[in-house]
Amino acid sequence: MRELARLYDTLLFDSYGVLVNETGGLPGAAQLIGALEKEGVSYFIVTNDASRSLRSRARMFEQQGVPVAAARIINSGMLIPVYLRSNGLAGRPTVVLGSPDAVDYAREGGADLIGVERMDDAEVFILADDGGFDWRPCLRDLVSAVYRRVSDGSRCHLLLPNPDLIYPTGDREYSFGAAGLALMVEAALQRLLGDRPDLKFTQLGKPFAPILEEAQRRAGTGDMVLIGDQLETDIAGANAFGIGSVVVTTGINRLRSTGDLSALPGNLRPDFLLTSLDY
Repeated sequence: MRELARLYDTLLFDSYGVLVNETGGLPGAAQLIGALEKEGVSYFIVTNDASRSLRSRARMFEQQGVPVAAARIINSGMLIPVYLRSNGLAGRPTVVLGSPDAVDYAREGGADLIGVERMDDAEVFILADDGGFDWRPCLRDLVSAVYRRVSDGSRCHLLLPNPDLIYPTGDREYSFGAAGLALMVEAALQRLLGDRPDLKFTQLGKPFAPILEEAQRRAGTGDMVLIGDQLETDIAGANAFGIGSVVVTTGINRLRSTGDLSALPGNLRPDFLLTSLDY
């Protein structure tokens, strides 16, 4: 880890599976953050979480024993208002499936928020989280509303801030992320209306560029390295964006040695393998 801090101007850390999981901080995480703060190393937490405000996420880090200031956190939720405003969707009727904090992100972007009971009136559908709503009836109503809207010749916008398919909840324990629900919606819409790009969710978090563009803006440099546990989001995102990539042997990672790297396709192959957070 100390070598990485020498090689790059800014360190970017994924959250779940790298620094913390649902049970608390991972080994070495608290000591690492303390050392980075003490030495003035530039770093940010870059997480696909869209369910919590930055202040709420900072409080959770503290409760997990890994104190990180809100100013150090970049999450996919904070990109929701940016997306809504930059795509002319402020003021459009919007349904948000997710937590109250996710709803607040949409409100910040000027969305005309309506409840799930008015799904047929919505033009923008934001699938922000895997919790905070009863997903079975809500996804059923979402698919039906989009089908009716498109069949009548109207447009709709599908937004998925968090592209994580699964995430670690504990030691060898995992849960489905919002992207797992989005895949079901997309598959149903494809069956009903054909394979149409406008019926795919726009994704904001890793491996897609918007969240890394925000990290670059905040860091003031492109000389960054992303340290993550998921090949398909963290490593693929860093490689596509043209920054350094490091995979850890915790979280969602099937690699355990550098010998495992050679079998990976180039887009998923990290520059480094990290077996410890020791600094």
